[in-house]
This record gives sequence, structure tokens and C-alpha cells, in this order.
Amino acid sequence: MPESASKSTGSKFESSESFTDLTKPALYDLYDADVLKSEDSEIYENAKKASNGEELDGGFAQRARRIPSALNVGIAWVVLSAAGIAYHELSKNLHDNHELHNDFTSQPLLLGATIAQSLSFGYVPPWTFYAIEGILFGSFVPIIDWLLGSFDTNPITISSVLRSTNAMLGVSFGIRRIEWSSSLQASGAWFLLNVILWLFFDGTFTMLASGLTVGLITCVTCYQHVTDSAQLLYFVDFYFLGLLFFTRLGKYLYRR
Repeated sequence: MPESASKSTGSKFESSESFTDLTKPALYDLYDADVLKSEDSEIYENAKKASNGEELDGGFAQRARRIPSALNVGIAWVVLSAAGIAYHELSKNLHDNHELHNDFTSQPLLLGATIAQSLSFGYVPPWTFYAIEGILFGSFVPIIDWLLGSFDTNPITISSVLRSTNAMLGVSFGIRRIEWSSSLQASGAWFLLNVILWLFFDGTFTMLASGLTVGLITCVTCYQHVTDSAQLLYFVDFYFLGLLFFTRLGKYLYRR
């Protein structure tokens, strides 16, 4: 009885194998794994492309929603222009009773105004360029964030803008009031304060890289006016802090 059962079982296996051999292509054993892998990888790639496409569509939609209205842009440019003119007046009144004298930090702004006047044959007044600088300073980082799709999760409020304004004025005029042993000590303390203010108000890499870049550009453009190494750090300090303020103001105005 067991022998007959085993024979019947063996015949079933043999018949099933024979049926499989007949229905399966002759080269299936050689290429089956590759075919399955290619099908799986193709499905995975298609799903990945679809996911990437959805992410791109979502990114474009988010950017489209972040485009400010024409009214917001107009108001922002007016406010940033006034802030740019006031920023130039602030730069003319900074000193530390050592190597940093009056009008020193305003040299990059004066250089830009001089170039603009020469290109316009003297028809454009200097304050126009200071206003344009305010617009550029307030729009630079927001435009980079928009292009990269990096947006603040927490909206910027008017109180945050006022706090950053008070911080900039407090640090700038505090440099004049405190008795420093040297200009390097004052510029170093200012730089450390800038790092703290950046962490407190912004904390993004875009702002950090942009502020340092703008500061280094001002050092290069006005290097002929530098008589002490501490003055180079003053340029970085003042324009880094200025860009931080204009960035906060620009983000608030463009996203109201």
C-alpha cells in the first residue's frame, strides 16, 4: 500500500514537472531572475519618478503661493528704500574712539553711490542709490529662499522686526559708548554679538552665508581705506548685522 501511494505521489510530481517544462520557456531558468529584477526595478523607477514629479509639482505650487502681490511689492520697496537711506545715515555715525572713525563704515555705500552717479552722468542723486541698496538688501535672502524652496514655518511678525531693529541700533551705538582697549576688541565683541543675534532671529544657513559674503565683498571693495586689520572685521560686522535686519524686514513685508 505505501509503495502504491509513493508511486502515485511520484507520478503526480513527475506529471507536474512535465507540465511545467512544457509551459515554461526553454531559457526561463537562465533569464527568469534577470527578467524579474528588471521588472521590479522598472516598477521602482516609475514609482520614484512619479514621486519626484509630485514633489516638484508641490514645490512649484508652494513657490507660486509664496509670490507676493504687486501691492505688497510696492509697499515693500517703499519701506526698504526708506530703510536703506536711514541705514546709510547710521553708517556715517559709527566710531569706537580708536581706529573706527566717522564715515568709515559708509565707504562701501559711498563707493556704490559714486559709481551710480558716474554711470548716470550726475543726474541720479546719491540717496537714490542708498534706496536701491535697501531694496537689494531686503530682497536678496528672500529671493534665494524662494528659489531653493526654503520657507520659514513660523511667520515673521512686526514685533520680531521691531526687536531686530532695536538690536541693530543697540549694538551699533553701544560700540560708540563703551570704552574699548582696542579696535580689535570692539570688532571681535561685535562679531560674537552678531552670531548670537543670527541664532536668535534667523538661524538659517542662507542668511549666514549671505551675510559673510556681503561683508567680505565690502572688505575687498574698500581695502584701500583700511589701515588696521580690525577695520576689516568692522565691515563684516556692520554689513552682516545690516543684512540680518533687512532680511527680517523684507520677509515680513513680502509675506504680509
